[in-house]
Amino acid sequence: MEINNAHSSVEGNYCKITEDPDVMLQYVNKYVNVRLIKKSSFTGFVHSIDPVSFSIIISVPQENKYQTILIPGHAIFDLTEIESDTNTKPPPRKTTFKICTESSRKENLIKWLKWNLLPVTEDGEKIVFGNASILPPYSVMDICTDNPMVAMQMRKIIEKMPAHFESM
Repeated sequence: MEINNAHSSVEGNYCKITEDPDVMLQYVNKYVNVRLIKKSSFTGFVHSIDPVSFSIIISVPQENKYQTILIPGHAIFDLTEIESDTNTKPPPRKTTFKICTESSRKENLIKWLKWNLLPVTEDGEKIVFGNASILPPYSVMDICTDNPMVAMQMRKIIEKMPAHFESM
């Protein structure tokens, strides 16, 4: 506790920045200098700031690529936006998420159930497993059966399905 009080009385601005989420958000994709309490610093583009721990992920330019560094929030003393030279551009953002449509969710769920060696069939929009059916949008809340034990077992199997499962 005394260490934090000593640092907050010095000129570091990071404590003030972390008090306002809107101010923190303004630093994302900006070229910054991050000074640490151990008298070292990093210069690069802010990828993200964790709103709980106040840790920063920064992309530091190195020749033709970027090094990604995680800086723990408790180690940061000061954060300052600076001008980058004209040749330094922010790293491209990678979007790896996949939009899951209802039909692809159905196909993936059928593959998952078959991968788990369950005899499933399709009946129109329904996925049929014995006396149970799974209706659109094919979540654990869409299991239809008169047998609560079957519903519970189906729910467990569906919940174990990886988010990006496509027949392995």
